[in-house]
Amino acid sequence: MKTADITLVFQGAFKPYITREREDFARNIKLTRKVLPGARVVLSTWAGAEVPPGLALDALVESDDPGSLAPLKLDNPHANNVNRQLASTQAGLAAVSTPYAVKLRTDCFLEHAGFLDYYREQRALDGGHERLLACSFFTLDPTMFERLPYHLSDWFQFGPTALLQDYWSAPPMSAKDARLHETQGHAAGSTVFERKFRARFAVEQYLCMHFAHARGYACPHFLNDTADRVLADFQRFLARDVLLLDPWQIGLRFVKYDWVGASSFQRLNNLMHLDWLALANPELAGVSDPAPLRQLIERRRRQKALARLAFHRSSALHAMLFDPARPHHPMRRLAARIVRRLAQS
Repeated sequence: MKTADITLVFQGAFKPYITREREDFARNIKLTRKVLPGARVVLSTWAGAEVPPGLALDALVESDDPGSLAPLKLDNPHANNVNRQLASTQAGLAAVSTPYAVKLRTDCFLEHAGFLDYYREQRALDGGHERLLACSFFTLDPTMFERLPYHLSDWFQFGPTALLQDYWSAPPMSAKDARLHETQGHAAGSTVFERKFRARFAVEQYLCMHFAHARGYACPHFLNDTADRVLADFQRFLARDVLLLDPWQIGLRFVKYDWVGASSFQRLNNLMHLDWLALANPELAGVSDPAPLRQLIERRRRQKALARLAFHRSSALHAMLFDPARPHHPMRRLAARIVRRLAQS
């Protein structure tokens, strides 16, 4: 695989200036182009976007804005943009003529291309089998705090172009599904985080389930459906069809989400590369000295087991512990220290 075999598809809104949030869309494209010399660059954005002529794009794809849906969560005013994601990503991937493609957002950039080395190594281990490479943040662990199977991150994805086109082939989400939990209660036993959802499924679930279901995997019937068959098939899907890397392994920088990597809670809440490795390569085939890696995986398992137990035992306190209006409550600070201790144990 040469870099000339790859097209970078930047998807989303584009502004030619540095925004008040310090987002620099033009810089993101220029920096990533330097990391992958020879790769083609496609910007898939909205009709009427102002794009500076010096950006040196190989293709500019402009789509009509399908609009947003009701906010994804009941306590959050931010619109559900799943149909915007679908429209601009589908249009961008349709403009790709190379065998491989990268899908990333316009508010991200690559500082290196380490993901290619990991992908080549995994493909060799798999005897040529092609996977979908995705980021660990926010690929949720459905056994932890937000039990949402098939919540595969959409921050960054890489693989054969046809595979990415299949992944992003879902139909638009309906307004009815986007508002399901305005009129229908959540499943009994839902956690404080799961009860926040207005939509039938999280955006990441909606996309991934369409792809996985077409391949015969058992998918959830509702948001936090953790039936044994669903969890088993999600693990099988990850082990067989996905390569999960941490952002620093990919080379991905997502500045406004830097806080995620610094959060002990999120490191436990997500499936990191070590978690994926335990599923996909339990024998650690191809690793020259597997003993240290086995120790790290076992340590990670213990951390998660303790955090899972602590979360379950503290359920009566969750409304207070996770109330954003009380960030400095003594009990909340104590819980944060406990989580940090678990993440370091």
